[in-house]
Amino acid sequence: MEKAFSLLVFIIFFIMLASVENKVKAKTCMERLDHGLCERCTERCKAKHGPKGEGSCDIKAQLCYCFYPCPTGPQCYGGAGLCGPCGSPCCNQQCADKYNQGTGFCDNIGHSNLCKCEYPCK
Repeated sequence: MEKAFSLLVFIIFFIMLASVENKVKAKTCMERLDHGLCERCTERCKAKHGPKGEGSCDIKAQLCYCFYPCPTGPQCYGGAGLCGPCGSPCCNQQCADKYNQGTGFCDNIGHSNLCKCEYPCK
């Protein structure tokens, strides 16, 4: 009986250790929030990406950066508003400016021409 109890304690300890290790290895997405600069940075990040979103303000540059868990897969996704008159090249530049290693393309959805971005989880 004592052997079975020791084995059960070992298994529980191993499960707890494995769950902590997975949290440490969790990857995050990072988005620069343009509007509002640093004002209520963390609140805006949580409003956009849920309770696990964390805002960080670069006071010198007056920029709010939002960090949030990556969705399943190696890529993060976001948007950069409407596509301008120069189309995908401008969208690609907007995504590069807004997201670390971001790339973008224009996508027509209904009557809107939206700039969609993709960037790697870190």
